[in-house]
Amino acid sequence: MKLLILNYEYPPLGGGAGVITQNIAEGLAKLGHNICVVTTWFKGENEVQIINENLKIIRLKSKRKYLFKSNPREMLSWMSYAKSFLRKHLISNKYDLCFANFSLPGGEVAYNLKIKFNLAYVVMSHGHDIPWFMPEEMMWYHALTYHWIKTICSNSKRNYIQSSDMKTNIDAFLGHKFSNKNKIIYNGWNSNVFSPNYSLRKKQFTIIFPGRLVKQKDPMTFLRAINIIKDEISEFKVLILGDGVLRNKMEKFTKRNNLENFVEFKLWLSKEEMLYQYQSASITVLPSLNEGMSIASLEALACGQYLIATEVSNNKSLIIENYNGNFIEKRNPKDIASKILNFYNTKFLNNYFIPIEDLQKYHKLYEWDKIIKEYETDLLSLIQN
Repeated sequence: MKLLILNYEYPPLGGGAGVITQNIAEGLAKLGHNICVVTTWFKGENEVQIINENLKIIRLKSKRKYLFKSNPREMLSWMSYAKSFLRKHLISNKYDLCFANFSLPGGEVAYNLKIKFNLAYVVMSHGHDIPWFMPEEMMWYHALTYHWIKTICSNSKRNYIQSSDMKTNIDAFLGHKFSNKNKIIYNGWNSNVFSPNYSLRKKQFTIIFPGRLVKQKDPMTFLRAINIIKDEISEFKVLILGDGVLRNKMEKFTKRNNLENFVEFKLWLSKEEMLYQYQSASITVLPSLNEGMSIASLEALACGQYLIATEVSNNKSLIIENYNGNFIEKRNPKDIASKILNFYNTKFLNNYFIPIEDLQKYHKLYEWDKIIKEYETDLLSLIQN
């Protein structure tokens, strides 16, 4: 098939959603399908990049300013540039289907192409783009865009989501008659890249927090937990792997509470650097308030990390209590501190490692190769029908 993929974020831009799009694009191209990705340009990147004979990346210049975040004005800018470019591009380039990421902005561009070129499309939601998945943060945005998003998702051939919670939400949003077009396909990990190497594990107790420093990920509650344990463990290190609007607030909290000897802000890292951090750290903590299906959770677990996380997204099917992680209450620094201390005293000090052979069995459930084939089968069926 010949597929047009739309996402305003694509590596190096953005976080998990861009990584997911990259894995799907590269995976489908590897299977022999012709893929064109239209995304946002960022300084240092080529506007057109030919990855191989089956994969082409087109980056459009818009008002995007930062790697790690984007605001509605920047998204509207990308939508405008994408529509303008694709109206010309589709005159001489024909596609079987458009694969749009996020109902807005990707879905709006795809809906426009359907009207003008009769190009069918699917939408992949990453959680917060569907009302009312994150009501506390997104209430006004969802109120303003409610009917817009409903029109986009109602006219798609398929809406992909990554968890049962997301399925319940979008089914309620669109109504029962559209429930059959809402399909769960999980996110995955690439065990050829993310796998354990216990020889790299540091002797010093090392805690990592990977992700955007935004309210959704709740990094402030994590820091409050670190402030609790600082007098309970003689020597440890905390690595913050990401950036975002809360960084300044977090740095001030760190300084005010004398945590500077414990906490290090490493900001955004390359895939190779992230792999090293996952392989060498003692434990990963993800106190997110909401998630689609966390790529950070998948990558950490694939590397043999013990994961302390909230029961959001698909974490309930990923974490086995006291084997590869623990669940924590949302916004509860005391609970996070308690779970970290329990891991330190009962597992870290006893040199606990998750057996490699168990991880290899576990990997097969969420391997990207398996996930990509699920997408391939479903997309081909949509094109043929």
